[in-house]
Amino acid sequence: MDLIIYLHNVVDDILMSFFRYPESPVTGFLLGTAVLSLISVCIGEVSMYLSFRWNKQKIVQTSLDMGHYHALSISALKTDNEKAYKACNSIANESYGKSFFLQITLVAASFWPVLLALGWMQYRFEHVQFSITLSSLNTEYSSGYFSIFALCYLMVRLAYIKIKHLLLPHSAYNNKNNISD
Repeated sequence: MDLIIYLHNVVDDILMSFFRYPESPVTGFLLGTAVLSLISVCIGEVSMYLSFRWNKQKIVQTSLDMGHYHALSISALKTDNEKAYKACNSIANESYGKSFFLQITLVAASFWPVLLALGWMQYRFEHVQFSITLSSLNTEYSSGYFSIFALCYLMVRLAYIKIKHLLLPHSAYNNKNNISD
């Protein structure tokens, strides 16, 4: 338990340095949130990559099975063999379900750092609120750490998707001919 508390304090000190670096508290909050978002994206991508590598054979085999049984079901349909069509189509649908949930697993592998980041932000910034007043509409909007992190994470994730091919040009994980995307 002492190790966990020690690691928490070390990580907390490192992360808080980005929040405290600029003079302006708002700028510091935005910089720290951007860095935390970037760290979450990077750890999530590494997790997804490792999960893909670990399950690559299963993912590829399931996709091949799905295509094979779909083709068989179409062939059976063309020959008016309804019994064979139903059997092959049933197996193809089962393979599709397996493939779908394997892809969901990869997404989940990339998303778990976000939950840790939000937990840390709740610990640190639960009562922080940002208010924006639009005088022309006579309206005030308020936002907490969650919406700012979500927006920042989304922007970092979209930027990463745009530049991923530049960062990992020869990766099997990034190959368009592979089933990884």
